[in-house]
Amino acid sequence: MQKIKPNLSGISQSCRDAMQTKIDGLAKPIGGLGQLEALAVKIAGIEQTTELRTEKRCCFVFAADHGVQRAGVSATPRKVTWQQAINTLAGHTTVASLAKANYCQVKVIDVGVDHDLSGTGVIDKKIALGTKNMVDEPAMTYDEALQTIQAGYDVAQQAIKEGNDLLLVGELGMGNTTPASAIISVILGVPAEEVVGAGSVISNQRLLHKTEVVNQAIKDWQPDSEDPVDVLAKVGGFEIGAKVGAIICAAENKTPLILDGFISYAAAVLAEKMVSGITNYLIVSHFSREIGSKKALDWLQLSPLLDLGMAVGEGSGAVLSLSLIDAMQSVLHNMNTLDDLSIKFTK
Repeated sequence: MQKIKPNLSGISQSCRDAMQTKIDGLAKPIGGLGQLEALAVKIAGIEQTTELRTEKRCCFVFAADHGVQRAGVSATPRKVTWQQAINTLAGHTTVASLAKANYCQVKVIDVGVDHDLSGTGVIDKKIALGTKNMVDEPAMTYDEALQTIQAGYDVAQQAIKEGNDLLLVGELGMGNTTPASAIISVILGVPAEEVVGAGSVISNQRLLHKTEVVNQAIKDWQPDSEDPVDVLAKVGGFEIGAKVGAIICAAENKTPLILDGFISYAAAVLAEKMVSGITNYLIVSHFSREIGSKKALDWLQLSPLLDLGMAVGEGSGAVLSLSLIDAMQSVLHNMNTLDDLSIKFTK
């Protein structure tokens, strides 16, 4: 990758302050809109303006398969990855349906699907036909890890050139909560038992096996927690790496990026390890029900906008959270100010 550690221009504190002042001047109690206010302030700081740009938005659904899926860590058939990639473009998946309701473009990007998707409309950035099985060998080479980060970066760069104001990241990849859990376990230095969850609803026996797989892979391949690319290479996934690249590109271009659920948290953990402070450019859409979610978000020091018990993936939570951004935009453009109504609060 050309810029693994870009120089970020920084968040504009003056724009954050100006937005908070603008919100405080609306005809409502101070702080009355809670997290919606914090959301507007954050976007203002990232975009470096109080006239928020949120109209044009694009959700990336990065798709890839996982060798570890063959180790019995997931109850979902492998073919679902490519089937849902096609179904997303046809408008029939969760993320596609929610995107229609929230005026969001969806792009599906193949970074490692174990299927030929040529001619389907899926963007081809394929690194390989899925990762290797981390039970037997590292998931990918170091060079492949860099390639997948670059792929995500390039896709995000193109979307920004097309005029998108907000970027969102989702994914398709059967078995991908296993590498996501492994990444979070390594970077945070916590036992796999504290972060490995049920993913696509599996039996207790399969959950124990999944946890053992993560523990053994970490023991066998010894990913370096101080080298996030090494962690990605040894126990990660192509779609996770692509998200890392998109995150870095968005921050570099002062574009807010909305994370989806647990897989996105893992990508954000890697990105923050690469580029300290990059979380300042990220918005967490929702709280995933995977058990490692709280630890990951606590480490990232980020709070989710929604907590609906969701665990679909795809980018569904990210797209759904756009309704909150649109709601806050309506507030900023339509509400009376305290001065308009000659109201003055007294303490």
